[in-house]
Amino acid sequence: MDNFCVYVIKLKKSVLQSKRFRNENGGYLENKPCVYVGSTKMTPEDRLEVHKGGGMYGSRWVRKYGKALFPWAYEGLPKFGCEDDAKEAEARHAEDLRSRGWGVWQR
Repeated sequence: MDNFCVYVIKLKKSVLQSKRFRNENGGYLENKPCVYVGSTKMTPEDRLEVHKGGGMYGSRWVRKYGKALFPWAYEGLPKFGCEDDAKEAEARHAEDLRSRGWGVWQR
């Protein structure tokens, strides 16, 4: 059963004020989006709420800079049967977006 998916959350441009974010995105092009890329067993909507709620399972990047889900940046990606496959796809998708000049945070 394919339960895991990759999702993308649009971040505010103010994330570019973070040196850590800039260091991860040396090829960022000014007119491109800044995003957070993750994978989850939840729906992307539910996962966004967990991020925004903070705590151990939320990302401070999403809590501080997250705007909304960015569906067109991940729709069409396949679902995955296991977490490891989803994590690999998450990293590949993040690198693909970064190679297009996007600002990307992914861990």
